[in-house]
Amino acid sequence: MAPPRLDRSSIVEAALEILKERGLAAVSLRNVAAAVRARAPSLYWHVRNKEALFGLMCEQIFRECLAEVPDSHDWREWLRNYGIVIWRKQREIRDIRLLMLQSRMEPDVLRAFTMHMVGELTRLGIDPAVAFDAQRSVSTLVTGWTMLPNDPVLAEMQPEPSFVRSLEALIRGWDAN
Repeated sequence: MAPPRLDRSSIVEAALEILKERGLAAVSLRNVAAAVRARAPSLYWHVRNKEALFGLMCEQIFRECLAEVPDSHDWREWLRNYGIVIWRKQREIRDIRLLMLQSRMEPDVLRAFTMHMVGELTRLGIDPAVAFDAQRSVSTLVTGWTMLPNDPVLAEMQPEPSFVRSLEALIRGWDAN
């Protein structure tokens, strides 16, 4: 059987599988190379280094999140759906906090994501001057909640209803603007 095609997409997919199954510490270029049945030096044709791989992993996760945001009828609904999708994704992926702390997406990629979200919110009726701040505040709220996993109070409760109440309060605040 021929080895799978080696490209950036297959490398990122293999790295994400390793992350989900074994954690971020196991995501090494050597382990990713083994997963795609290649030698580690071959990966450098597609991924600059481990830091770049982490950025590509975050990019793929975020791309999946945006694709999962359901169609919405207004900007408030879109922001709520967006917040819940990224909250759930961040809760389901092992070591996502560590990955987020150790990665950087390329500026052009971040710009494209931002323009997509601002465009979606503007299309749904929010003032373009507010759209950027509104989506950024929801992203920040989600990330903040994701970074609290060791909070003993949070561990004893059902965190999603509490998160959703916080999200809805934030969106009401933007609605008042």
